Amino acid sequence: MAGPAASSTISTLSDLLAAVNYDARLAGWTVRAQGPGWLELEVAGLTRGRGPVISVLVWPEVWRDRAALAPHLVRARSGSYGLMLVGSDDEFTELGGPGGGPGGGPIDALTAEGDVAVLSVPAAPARVALALRARAESVAMRMVAAALELELERAHHENDMLISIGRALSQQRDIQSLLAIILRRAREVTGADAGSVYVVEGDDDGTPRTLRFTVSQNDSRDVESKGFTMPVSASSIVGMCVLSSDVINIPDLYALDEPGSGNNPWGFVHARGFDEKYAYQTRSMLTVPMISARSQVIGVIQLINKRAKGAPPRLDAAADFDRWVVPFNEVSVAYATSLASQAGIALENAMLYDEVRTLFEGFVRASVTAIESRDPTTSGHSERVADLTVGLAKAVDRLDAGPYRDRTFSTDELKQLEYAALLHDFGKVGVREHILVKAKKLYEHQRELILQRFELVRRGFEVEGLKRRVEYLAAGNREQLAAQAADDPEFAARLAEMDEFVTFILHANEPTVLEQGGFDRIAEIASRQYLDGQGVRRPYLEPDEAHALQILRGSLTDAERDEINSHVVHTYNFLREIPWGRTFRDIPEIAGAHHEKLDGSGYPRKLAGEAIPLPARMMTISDIYDALTAKDRPYKKAIPTEKALSILESEVKKNLLDAELFRVFCEARVFELSKH
Repeated sequence: MAGPAASSTISTLSDLLAAVNYDARLAGWTVRAQGPGWLELEVAGLTRGRGPVISVLVWPEVWRDRAALAPHLVRARSGSYGLMLVGSDDEFTELGGPGGGPGGGPIDALTAEGDVAVLSVPAAPARVALALRARAESVAMRMVAAALELELERAHHENDMLISIGRALSQQRDIQSLLAIILRRAREVTGADAGSVYVVEGDDDGTPRTLRFTVSQNDSRDVESKGFTMPVSASSIVGMCVLSSDVINIPDLYALDEPGSGNNPWGFVHARGFDEKYAYQTRSMLTVPMISARSQVIGVIQLINKRAKGAPPRLDAAADFDRWVVPFNEVSVAYATSLASQAGIALENAMLYDEVRTLFEGFVRASVTAIESRDPTTSGHSERVADLTVGLAKAVDRLDAGPYRDRTFSTDELKQLEYAALLHDFGKVGVREHILVKAKKLYEHQRELILQRFELVRRGFEVEGLKRRVEYLAAGNREQLAAQAADDPEFAARLAEMDEFVTFILHANEPTVLEQGGFDRIAEIASRQYLDGQGVRRPYLEPDEAHALQILRGSLTDAERDEINSHVVHTYNFLREIPWGRTFRDIPEIAGAHHEKLDGSGYPRKLAGEAIPLPARMMTISDIYDALTAKDRPYKKAIPTEKALSILESEVKKNLLDAELFRVFCEARVFELSKH
């Protein structure tokens, strides 16, 4: 049953040592260390264990001494170490008595300080073997539970990390910013010192695929990043990654074998131009494809130099690369692959969003072109109003005082405002073109008809004079004929009056303020009559001509102005039919309210005060300013900036325009954004 030195019972440390050495029932245990009053044993091959388990047994001379027991208690608290107090029943009774034991406390207080068990001796070797085995199994179970808990915690961390990364990627729609986030997070999860991102271009339209270098980051060197393109080919690492759709993990580029042999089956040649320029060493490299939902490689993440634990913030000296750079391990590959799969979907979504945005941009710009082609005199107006309105919104966004200090504008809101401003006059496509481009009070055909009519009246006077001469000649009244030929004041006066009428009409036709008395003067001219070729009496000016010439200011009649003003309604109705989506859904409301006034006197809906959207109030100021200062309007002269601002100020005082927005417009010098 036991060797010659084994004892039938175990009580002392020497007894246990002998049993471990000679008793088959304790054959699985080995002595790791020992000291006065304590023995450290190790056992392997447990059913539930993942590795060897260590147990320490301490006798009364140790566990009665707090200082001697302290190091063993510290290790017992770690959870991977079993501590057993060995002693007789009497000794344990003494330990558990009031005021007894180490520290003067009961045995429960001692066992509460760590995972501590007791072994009562003397005991048979079989009992000791069972106690040690049970104790080791308990410690092994605790170690397994701790390992599972650690794995679970790591899984939670990984899950939270990937969710955080996914959320960050899904929220970013600007491609350049998205790629920067992708690279930064990829470096974070893998511990890479540097990296870059390439985007695949071409192929969809039949052009050869190329790789565009878009983003780079390097913690150890300040690198000037310049974009460039390169063909997709198997001669480059990123090109091979695109062609194979596989991860390429190179432990050390400086240790690559000859192309096509050993650890270099791809046939890569490491060009060290970058390393030599920046005194850097590109050692370990992990290249991961970003694959779209359509299973196409649309980009590549290339990570460089995985840092070892404890690496300094910068790798400066050449020796740092030997000491602190390690290959990318399986965990890094798993993290990078998982992130790249999310990044591929996010990048594809951003590209699709960019395509849609480009489509929107093209539609909006084409619409502006359509508007301006109908009214070339306002060319550039929509663009200038957009620049002014967006500039005013940005100025408001910077405010830290005043009623709009809490009003901010996101990138999408600024883009919505830009689109609304560009399209604010789109309804002019529904206005008849001859009204839209009317530069003077009379249309050109009306002006020509009036001039021809007055020429006809002049000819009538001449014919009448010639007729009288013929009559005098036929009557033989040569004296009267000679007198009329020499001097006919009535005829001259009538011709002079015709010239004066024409001059006044041409002057009144200008889209300026009608001079005092001009209204009645036009009425007087219109009341005059002449005989047409059929002998019918007709007025010098037809009613519609006289009405147009009696316009007090500008070039439009009330009916024509109403039709011009209806462009806002057309704008709103047209824009409302477009499915703008949630991002740009306010465009119709903003564009359709840019002629409303704070006092409710505007059009078309007579909105007042806060009922007018703030962006529309901004656009109103911008629209009026540009209309006043524009140099290309044939019906008016451009007004200097100072006078235009003065006119806007008078509108503010009449409670027509927003006073705070006008103040910001002036103080931030937003008006300087308008380039005429």
